[in-house]
Amino acid sequence: MLRFYLLIFFLLSAGLYAGNVLAAPDSKERKLKGYRRLLYGIVTRHPKLNSPFERALLKHYFEGTGETYVVSSADFKRLQQTVPLFTKSDSCIILSGKQRTYCYKQVDLNDDVYFGWGLGTITILYDAAGKNIVSFIDAYDFNKKKIGNRSAKNELFTRLFRLLAPARSKSFLVTFEADAYFVTPG
Repeated sequence: MLRFYLLIFFLLSAGLYAGNVLAAPDSKERKLKGYRRLLYGIVTRHPKLNSPFERALLKHYFEGTGETYVVSSADFKRLQQTVPLFTKSDSCIILSGKQRTYCYKQVDLNDDVYFGWGLGTITILYDAAGKNIVSFIDAYDFNKKKIGNRSAKNELFTRLFRLLAPARSKSFLVTFEADAYFVTPG
């Protein structure tokens, strides 16, 4: 019942809109239907959800496949340029991969306009020297965090969205290179 009232609230605040909110998908893409399509249309109207990357992640979540989302080379190049702007420390923790050694850092991208609402805080994998970004990994899951790990506003949005999300939506991993799946603490 609470979901219903919250949905009505968001419908009224978002306003009524006409037409199809989704672009014509390719034949291989899945179409969102019913509540998923409605909620996707409402959420994508938010002015801070303004990048195609964030929209693609949201749609993938609503599709409910749980399959890993591998970012495009163009988005990864943009991420490589963005991460240094948000890196706060030089310390890097060593990891061992299947074929080589990495180090990782946690980077908070919540304030970035292109990646912020899609990724939030991510794990960046660097080469062993800690200079070049080789991959990243993040769980797209709308998980609850303890107070202090997120800002109060971001935690409120996360918990509210988790409540409103369609039941068949599934969390998934977001990454760039396959070797990132196989890293273990060194």
